[in-house]
Amino acid sequence: MQGEKENYPKNSGNNRPRMPASKLSPLMEQYYREKQQYPDAILLFRVGDFYETFAEDAVIVSRDLNITLTSRQRDDEGNKIPLAGVPYHALETYLARLIKAGHKVAICDQVEDPKTAKGLVKREITRVVTPGTIIEPAMLEESCNNFLAAVVEENGRIGLALVDVSTGEFLTTEIPAERLPSELAKFRPAECIAPFSLSWEGTRQQILEEDCFSLENAGRALEGQFGPGYAERLRLADKPLSARACGAILSYLHRSHFDALGHLTEIRLYFGSEFMVLDEITLRNLEILRNIRDRSRRGTLLEFLGETKTPMGARTLARWIQMPLLSLEKIKRRLGAVEELCSDSVLRSGLGEELKGASDLERLVSRVSCGAANPRDLMALKSTLQRLPSLRSALENIASSHLQDLRSQLGPLEDVVALIEKSVADDPPANLRDGGVIRDGFDPELDGLRALLRDGKGWISRLEGQERRRTGIKSLKVGYTNVFGYYLEVSRANLHLVPEDYIRKQTMANAERFITPELKEMESKVISAQERSTSLEQEIFNRVREKIAQRRPPGQRS
Repeated sequence: MQGEKENYPKNSGNNRPRMPASKLSPLMEQYYREKQQYPDAILLFRVGDFYETFAEDAVIVSRDLNITLTSRQRDDEGNKIPLAGVPYHALETYLARLIKAGHKVAICDQVEDPKTAKGLVKREITRVVTPGTIIEPAMLEESCNNFLAAVVEENGRIGLALVDVSTGEFLTTEIPAERLPSELAKFRPAECIAPFSLSWEGTRQQILEEDCFSLENAGRALEGQFGPGYAERLRLADKPLSARACGAILSYLHRSHFDALGHLTEIRLYFGSEFMVLDEITLRNLEILRNIRDRSRRGTLLEFLGETKTPMGARTLARWIQMPLLSLEKIKRRLGAVEELCSDSVLRSGLGEELKGASDLERLVSRVSCGAANPRDLMALKSTLQRLPSLRSALENIASSHLQDLRSQLGPLEDVVALIEKSVADDPPANLRDGGVIRDGFDPELDGLRALLRDGKGWISRLEGQERRRTGIKSLKVGYTNVFGYYLEVSRANLHLVPEDYIRKQTMANAERFITPELKEMESKVISAQERSTSLEQEIFNRVREKIAQRRPPGQRS
């Protein structure tokens, strides 16, 4: 199994970064401490509204993202430290480009409110992103799985595990070493971890220490995920190589800060005898999944057959094509379902209409479980779950045992639909920070804060008219800036009319800005209510998402 590995492009982390000793600011000292945790990754370090990179990371990011390279303070040797940053709200776009360029990326977030922090804002690495750990929809191909693979070898046998974090699928097998290339060609993992270099060059590789693949560590990781008795329940008791590979994948995910993996509920142990072996040469020459010219799906068997209505269906079709069944009983069972759908055009068209507008339930459930789902994800989940009763009804009188089994898995989950309906606004913003996510009437404290905000802002908006009448200054204006807050602006020509209770705040070229004790008090109430309202909405949304994650909506393969 020896060969040249295709590793991540070199960056400053490949050699553990030296942390300068004395002249750096506290912020830069914090940066270098976090960087030392993942020296092989580009560290995106949240500073205000930007994710910043420094030193050699900044040079790489500037080059690969085609953004401006600047500099900040000097290091101990008097050299300026390179700096390059991207806006936090555009993180997903830039992250996709960095991953596509082959980088491993560690995301370091502010984990406390800068407004309430005493001294330097606390920051921690919250996620490590690699090609095999992506869950962002914009970075994934809908019709393809995004597998992370783990490989172990002993005495000419291979333990292979594959997990798609974005869908919750978890597979494992034990095969002869010579079969590994064909299995990897079949699943085309985005990333592969192993304790040695693989000769197969179709995926990015990470060579990890042997301890990550030990049976002892695997046992701890598997029991932590699946509970006591996992070995018998998952049929891994006599499959030590599979257990080691599965345990290594779980450990790798936890090291990447995937601590919420509730959607990984089982591991499917499969055997080579279940499926026809299609090696890499066969898959390529017959253009089953990808064509020979540009490795796209154009002109392939999969494209020809691809009339599915949902991304989940597209991935299932690809799996069926690349893993043809050998069991006559299972083939007849699948064909029985196909025959019934072909012969009943009303059933087929009705199911097609219901499925056509459904979202990717597998990936939505995974994002909820990982704590990454945003408000619009929950609305898409609700909309898709609301289709399940109609789907069950359409399948009520079917004869096929395969379709009957599918129908039994379509539990309606009315409580999840009702919770989202009660808690989330009809057209919420994608970002929690924008506010307006939680529906009025769901939380009394939030309702009270919103009422205070409305009253306070209404009072401030009425203040302009009141002060114009009181002072006789017809051009008086009430304004707001992030720096100075609310103010009363009076032109220089009218300064002689300013009342004694006005307190000068700022001098402009043609005007003066003032505050009053009443305005300052109301401003404090409004800003305090706004900040508490935003943080409370986030707390409420997180609680709702956690409740949904405790359920297991249909969509994940059993």
